[in-house]
Amino acid sequence: MTWVLWRYVCVELLKVMLLTTSVLVIVIAFGATIKPLIQNQLDPLDVGKYALLASVPMLQFALPFAAGFASTMVLHRMANDNEILAMSVSGMTYRRIFTPVFLLGLVLTIFMLFLVHFAVPHFWTLLREMITRDVTRVFTSTVEKGEALDLGRTQLFADDVLLTDEPPDTGADERLILLGVAALETDEDGNPRSEFTARYATVDIHHRRRDALLKLALVDATIFRHDDGSLIFVPKAVPEALSLSKEFSSGPKTMDSLELLELWDQLEVYPAIVSKRESLVDGMVQLDAFECIAAALADGGTLEFASELRSERIQVSGARLDGSFLRGDPIKLVQFEDREAVRRAEVDSAELVVISTNLSGEPKFELRATTDEAYDLRGRGDLLTRWPPRLTGLVINGCPREPYLELDNGGLLAAARSMPADMSGPVDEYSVILEDRADRLEHELFWTDSEILARLVQRSAQSVTALLLLMLGAVLAVLMRHSLALGIYALAFIPAIADVLMISGGEQMIKYGDAMPGIILAWSGNGLLVFLIAIFWWRLSRN
Repeated sequence: MTWVLWRYVCVELLKVMLLTTSVLVIVIAFGATIKPLIQNQLDPLDVGKYALLASVPMLQFALPFAAGFASTMVLHRMANDNEILAMSVSGMTYRRIFTPVFLLGLVLTIFMLFLVHFAVPHFWTLLREMITRDVTRVFTSTVEKGEALDLGRTQLFADDVLLTDEPPDTGADERLILLGVAALETDEDGNPRSEFTARYATVDIHHRRRDALLKLALVDATIFRHDDGSLIFVPKAVPEALSLSKEFSSGPKTMDSLELLELWDQLEVYPAIVSKRESLVDGMVQLDAFECIAAALADGGTLEFASELRSERIQVSGARLDGSFLRGDPIKLVQFEDREAVRRAEVDSAELVVISTNLSGEPKFELRATTDEAYDLRGRGDLLTRWPPRLTGLVINGCPREPYLELDNGGLLAAARSMPADMSGPVDEYSVILEDRADRLEHELFWTDSEILARLVQRSAQSVTALLLLMLGAVLAVLMRHSLALGIYALAFIPAIADVLMISGGEQMIKYGDAMPGIILAWSGNGLLVFLIAIFWWRLSRN
């Protein structure tokens, strides 16, 4: 007999709960499509598909409230029809009467755990891919709003965008033409590196399975480089290709909880941290290189550069390092090709500019020196010639390289923090750069670590709400059986909203560094529901 009653209660609850959940999910999911539809990021024909995909993430919010509504309605009807009273006088305690409600709540909790920890992140990924998959629409909507398209370290502006009817001759799937183009390229520290303006630009789009590759070509482009202040006009400029899915990555939000735990143990492989690590290592390698230069030139020593582009070497002697400049009275420069001295010159100063870091982790320099007196050494006598004002692609010979990239994050930060204190050379500006990049890496590590914890806490706390709202609605419905059912649900709705707000607030507190207070706040909402259930149960048990 008990099993029959339990099955009856569960079936009644499930009928109302499924109907309520369906209504709530449909309303919330279609509401979620309004923003991308208004911003022209979504085709009207895809609204149904987008709403269907959005229904799964919205289920985590709709299901607990639907469970609370169902238990309130069903138990209130059973109480008013004297079904609860009949169970009670037949010898069933309230504990046995509410057991099917509790068991159904446990099933909902297990379902919610799977939903928020695994299913919802996957569907967030599908929704984001659906928005970014139509690259043409992304470009069009961005240009129409007068905003910049942010593609990693490149921000792209355009007055208008056109879609060509003819297929491109580059093997791309689509080609866009941007009119009135301006682009800003930044370095790893966010500082402007190059500015581009062009009469128009073509964007070739290569679609992949879950990605889109963009190849940009600027026509009749004017380029301004901030490092040397040069202004260059080129008929065609081709920046590096960009991966759209990589640039629109959402981070931990689209990872399930197992992936978050795996990421927690391997933060070194997270793309946002990898870029900060590489930037810091790049600065450390450059500082090591300048330290090596200062040590090689000390006490009248000789410094030797090798060229990556040609079989040539540059010897520098009689100089001292002053920041990124070489000073001397005079500085002697000798150029070798295949072990033969081919040119020599004497200058008062020269500048060493780091242009990049090669694949082996060595900084590449550009030697800038100007002199009217240089000599060709390949003839019988010294012939007056011209010294190249820029020698690029130079690497230092004889400087050891430290395996910084092999260090974990803690070891890398410790090594970076100790370098300025141990610095013996006069390159003071690099200590400031290094400190800033170390701060950025530390901040990214802290932010990622906090966001992972916040996601895990939020998902775990969210999973329990269905059980608690189900029990709260059931106990209140029996306790207040002479009140209106909707009034009872409204009373239970207030602490339910407070619970959701506390979970969200605790998540935000954890993200911004208040881990323990955030965890306490996130679970306080559930604690409030447990406290209310206990109070109402005590009042009910007195009768």
